[in-house]
Amino acid sequence: MKIDLGCGLRKHPGFIGIDKEPLPGVDLQCDLNDGIPLETGTVDFVMASRSLEYVPDLMNVMKEIYRVCRHKAVICLLAPYAHTSYHALNPKFRSRFDEQLPRFFTNELYVYDPMRENSYMTDVPAGWDKEAKAEIDLRLLRCEFFYLPQYLSPIYDEEDRRMLRQSTLNVVDEILYYFVAVKEPISQQELDELAQGTYEEPVLLAERRREEAIREESRRPPESTFRHEPGSVLPQRDPLPVPRKRRKGSKKPVKKKPAARKPAKGLRKRKQ
Repeated sequence: MKIDLGCGLRKHPGFIGIDKEPLPGVDLQCDLNDGIPLETGTVDFVMASRSLEYVPDLMNVMKEIYRVCRHKAVICLLAPYAHTSYHALNPKFRSRFDEQLPRFFTNELYVYDPMRENSYMTDVPAGWDKEAKAEIDLRLLRCEFFYLPQYLSPIYDEEDRRMLRQSTLNVVDEILYYFVAVKEPISQQELDELAQGTYEEPVLLAERRREEAIREESRRPPESTFRHEPGSVLPQRDPLPVPRKRRKGSKKPVKKKPAARKPAKGLRKRKQ
């Protein structure tokens, strides 16, 4: 079974649409805050596109998602990025999403690694509660960031964007997560294979990718306009061409003097 939570008017094709409003295309009307009216362990794929930011108790909803999922079910979650002003100040948004959130959805010690994007620790660091157990086990497979238009310029590379995202507001617009529900023992090899899998993504996100591709193509600068130094976030113009130096020992070219004009015949020279 595949379900689309908070589908609204844009239910994902082939999914069971769940929403609290009786909109066209909604198959199951319910309020996610009161639970998901499905049997335990019956769902293979969960889609939640721009919907969970409105729930007041995100952890409670994630527990319900985990309950209805089968072992190794995949959860796709698209949400507004927390560190953007118009998301942070939106009074309708009740939950926040960034790259640190996955650590609260699993018993595994998830630590965000800016170089690898995500990682799971094998050794418990000093000061951590070894006996603490989460009620759910949703492992992050991968996450993707969607940047505001001004940061899609080719003058920025991925390292620049990563540095800006971690130090500056209003860089990222949305974040996409893929989780896997772990209910039985699972090997690292299985997790790696799941992380490399190809999964369905929200229709709205596919539309966004097409719009960004068109925008990037229309704004592509000439190749010779700018050069980019690795680790810099500022473009630099190519230096002006330097005149070529004469080799030592080479003779300086002699300029020919213009020939003197001869007076026309029949004219006398004026006396000085």
